[in-house]
Amino acid sequence: MDIGTTLPTGCTDGYQVSPDALRRWARDAEDAGFAGLWVLDHIVKPDTYVTSVLNPLVTLSHAAGITDTIPLGTSILLLPLRGAANTADAALSLRYLADREITLGLGVGYVPEEFEVTGIPFKQRGPRLSEGIDVLQTLFSEEGSYHSRFHDFENITIDPTVEEPPRLLAGGSSLFTDGTMPEPMLNRIVTVRGWIAPPIPPEQAANDGAAIDSYAEQVGVDSTDIDRVALTYCYVVDTDDRQEAYHHQRNAFAEFFSAQRGFEHARECCLTGSVSDIHRQLHDYEDAGFDQLIVGSPAHTRENLAEQMDLLTDTVLNQWD
Repeated sequence: MDIGTTLPTGCTDGYQVSPDALRRWARDAEDAGFAGLWVLDHIVKPDTYVTSVLNPLVTLSHAAGITDTIPLGTSILLLPLRGAANTADAALSLRYLADREITLGLGVGYVPEEFEVTGIPFKQRGPRLSEGIDVLQTLFSEEGSYHSRFHDFENITIDPTVEEPPRLLAGGSSLFTDGTMPEPMLNRIVTVRGWIAPPIPPEQAANDGAAIDSYAEQVGVDSTDIDRVALTYCYVVDTDDRQEAYHHQRNAFAEFFSAQRGFEHARECCLTGSVSDIHRQLHDYEDAGFDQLIVGSPAHTRENLAEQMDLLTDTVLNQWD
């Protein structure tokens, strides 16, 4: 299992990350050998976090200009809000200019205000994501036509055409539904041959992965062909004292997750505890079948980000290798 990381893109008030700190994180991540740089997507600040984030594809374009080869991706991009054609246009340009692997992890969105400000009906977010994924695949295949509920076009090409278009991953988990993964969610994952999981416990991820395998078998798809990526967060405390680690992590996650989530959510869905605890959790995610685990940091100040990058590199990435 490879280890990637998210760029720190917080941009709200006191949680705003300076451009210099973001650039340092990107360069240090590439130098350390992380498997990818990933970004989140929110147009307005959600209730679940203390900050909103920078525009994802603009941020990745900036990261591409200051790094050389590290793969770039979204974890996730809210396709129903961003629009399939605009996303295809930006992603193809990024793929051409960055000249490296680009991955679009795609999600449905959950913040009502983001749909209000973009004029997209909240209840249409699922169908728009499914259709938008089909449209992306059509537009990535050079000239294409599409006729359905939200898109109607004939013989359209979006330039530049590239030999290897962006890879697609579809997001989702049963953690946020009724305990099962609905068929549209499974269909999106199997259609693009790629799954990106939100921060969820390893056992939940294993159950979701089994559901994906079962659905793939039903529709005649080899489940081993499905890429599997998961997002999580980690605040490393260089100690084998679990309670001491929890003390520092509680404070760090309080400056990242809102009170709506809190530290109990972090303990359940993120890498927490001592260094040994974190290593065991990494193995749990690998056992759940993931090809890459994206490890973000709740840090936001220049000094804290630099410290966490060093600790993530030394105690997570290097020891995992």
